[in-house]
Amino acid sequence: MKIILPKEHVGLFDYGDLPLFFLAGPVLGGGDWQYSMCGEIRSQLGERDFLVAIPCRYGQAHFLRNFRVSGKTGVYEHQLDWERHYLHLASTHGCIIFWLPEESKVNPRNDGLPYAMDTRGELGEWRGRLINDHFLRIMIGGEKGFPGLDVIERNFKAAIHPDFQICENMAALVSMAIEKANIK
Repeated sequence: MKIILPKEHVGLFDYGDLPLFFLAGPVLGGGDWQYSMCGEIRSQLGERDFLVAIPCRYGQAHFLRNFRVSGKTGVYEHQLDWERHYLHLASTHGCIIFWLPEESKVNPRNDGLPYAMDTRGELGEWRGRLINDHFLRIMIGGEKGFPGLDVIERNFKAAIHPDFQICENMAALVSMAIEKANIK
């Protein structure tokens, strides 16, 4: 596992044909679900290596920094530019994995803004992109307690396909993302 963190530019071609997963979902107030998701991907892929773009600004002590690959700095003025670049790459060279956890009871969002506000905008954008390109690789999962999860699912089913599935657990989500990424 090799992790790409904001705002470092890492060329995918430097890593051959490794699939890229982008972990999209709430950062502020969402708990450290990214750690669990990386563990689930590692578990399911076994010895196979892969890249993960994670839009979290981990401190030096965070375990996932041990897997960070260094990249070129100064390429992206804003983190949003970095995110858009790697979201696009993951949608065609791996899979975007949206995980929608309940808001953390231990460490909820505390800046006065609504929980998962940015994630909802990203979901809307990628739903629109899927309408125009059904080959994009995007999978969504979430916990039942995520506010509005049923509305998100109805919107994707209405816009994309009645069989569009939102996974209820990480294991199923990762399994479907690996399949969507065409990893054998």
